[in-house]
Amino acid sequence: MKTITCLSLLLSFLAAHLPAQGTLQSGPMIGYSKMAETLIWVQTTESAEVVIRYWDKQNPESIFETDPIVTQKDTAFVAKCIADRVKASTYYDYEVWIDGQQVEPQFRGGYKQSGAIPLTFQTPPNWRFRKDGHQIFDFSVGFGSCAYINQDGYNRESSSRPYGAGYEIFESIYEVDPDIFIWLGDNIYLREPDWTSRTGIYQRWTHDRSIPHLRPMLANIIQYATWDDHDYGPNNAGWNFWNKAETTAAFTLFYGNPSAGLPELPGIFTFFNWGDVNFYITDNRTYRTPNQVSSEGSDRPRSLLGREQVDWLVDSMKYRDGQGQHRRSYPVNFNVVCLGNQMFALQSTDNYSHYTEEWDYLITRIIEEGINGVIFLSGDVHYGDVSKRTFRGGKDIALSKPAGRSGGTYTFLDITSSPLTSGSWSGPDLDRNPYRHDIFPGEMDRVGQRNFATMSFTGPLDDRKMAISFYDTEGNLLNQKPDAANGVVTDASIFSARDLRAPQNIRD
Repeated sequence: MKTITCLSLLLSFLAAHLPAQGTLQSGPMIGYSKMAETLIWVQTTESAEVVIRYWDKQNPESIFETDPIVTQKDTAFVAKCIADRVKASTYYDYEVWIDGQQVEPQFRGGYKQSGAIPLTFQTPPNWRFRKDGHQIFDFSVGFGSCAYINQDGYNRESSSRPYGAGYEIFESIYEVDPDIFIWLGDNIYLREPDWTSRTGIYQRWTHDRSIPHLRPMLANIIQYATWDDHDYGPNNAGWNFWNKAETTAAFTLFYGNPSAGLPELPGIFTFFNWGDVNFYITDNRTYRTPNQVSSEGSDRPRSLLGREQVDWLVDSMKYRDGQGQHRRSYPVNFNVVCLGNQMFALQSTDNYSHYTEEWDYLITRIIEEGINGVIFLSGDVHYGDVSKRTFRGGKDIALSKPAGRSGGTYTFLDITSSPLTSGSWSGPDLDRNPYRHDIFPGEMDRVGQRNFATMSFTGPLDDRKMAISFYDTEGNLLNQKPDAANGVVTDASIFSARDLRAPQNIRD
């Protein structure tokens, strides 16, 4: 009896003092990061108290803690911890504490690194209104879409091979180490047992978020996200999806975006800024007309974003552009619109241009307002490429009415990266996308394999450049410039902010 009692006491002591590794379900993940606060996301296996301890890398003696959060079943045991003692332009180390014990997430077994994952995050640089003028900085943003994670009993059974593969791509993203990563939709694939209930939806998000390949990337790179049909609901679902309240709640719960919609306009769209680049995360599902529905017999035009969201987007871009143009206090070289669906290629029924009236309204408004450096990021189609399209100011045959400066040129980019781990496709023939801009060496003109991409913003403020890089699952650069040093992209992959600048809108 004494032996059993001693053993019980020993086990109790160990349980109280050993790290509670098993209580961590997934994460940590860095959500939005601002100059005064950063969100750190954690999911536990059961109800538990979560605290993040963090410190300036240059001042490790001063340790701060987030307010404790007790996770609950009805919110999937998720904690969104706010580090509110941060300052701008700073890198921090951090620790995850669950029920009073430090938890150290580990690299996947078999990965080139082993042991505990280093945990760091950064806050945006404070570069405006400096004594020595604008000191812009270089940075990079990664992006990708379509991440299918296999699960026994839930997989597609129409082929002999699993639909999802190559999860190592997430570790390659960690190694490339962009400052930010943007998920462009189909970030999970809700399946029929999933999207009909909250239980199924949370189960899918929890399963897919928990694969070990994701750990280092999520724990060290700032994450933002939009969605597409598969993380919204059934295939090609639109505004009429009956369970979108639950999938919307799950999406906002499992990501750390800074906001979701507006009080007067529901949705998941949001905004963030980094340096001289503004990023607009749009919502292509909440107001979308289903593919099967025509506009005939209805006074409701077919929509992808909806007129009110388009107005929010253009008005926001114009406002922020105006802050820089008139006062030179908030210079904007690029406006990046994260759309999910492609903007200009013609082969897909999900392409925005098939929503003719709204697409025309969006492009016309951007031209008329003279928005600079407009770049669309898209996913969905299971291949990667770049489209470049130029419109003429005044009357352009592609638009319903004159807009912008007569004779001026307005150039837009659409950069598509897809898929991350889903099945890939070689892509359509060139004649199905007359606007394709080939950035790849040799015979290659688009990416027909699993991939992710980055945009790197470099150079002085008045001569800013943006370079596109595409990578395969192993992290190999696909648009490598021949006979150049490793990591140098082709010349066609580099764009000047000047080339994407809108002409002044004064008609002749």
